[in-house]
Amino acid sequence: MVQKATILSLLILMVQGMYESSTSKVEKITDANFQQKVANSDELWMIEFYSNGCGHCRNLEPHWDKAARVMKGVVKFGAVDVDASQQLSSEYKISGIPTIKFFGFNKKKGAEDYNSGRTSDDIVKFSMDKV
Repeated sequence: MVQKATILSLLILMVQGMYESSTSKVEKITDANFQQKVANSDELWMIEFYSNGCGHCRNLEPHWDKAARVMKGVVKFGAVDVDASQQLSSEYKISGIPTIKFFGFNKKKGAEDYNSGRTSDDIVKFSMDKV
């Protein structure tokens, strides 16, 4: 009985989608809104490329959301669903997930790969170093 409940919970999480909670501070970034929200903005952005079915992405989600809360007003946090936004995934050569990229003030310079730890503390430290 416990196994059935666990499997059912996992299936519900996969269907629900990530960063869909009304309390999440992470902005959903798509092929359609990337230019306006990120590329043409004067703001610093941390962007996670993820998939709803990815276990590592699910493990990162609470840390990503916590970092977004801590950095609110300083660095914006976004999330791109690679399955839904294939143009962005291709443009930024996303080959593994989760992949995190930092977009600084000079967006023409491109994005910087984030290769540090996956806890909210690690993410906040990296973000603060960029400010």
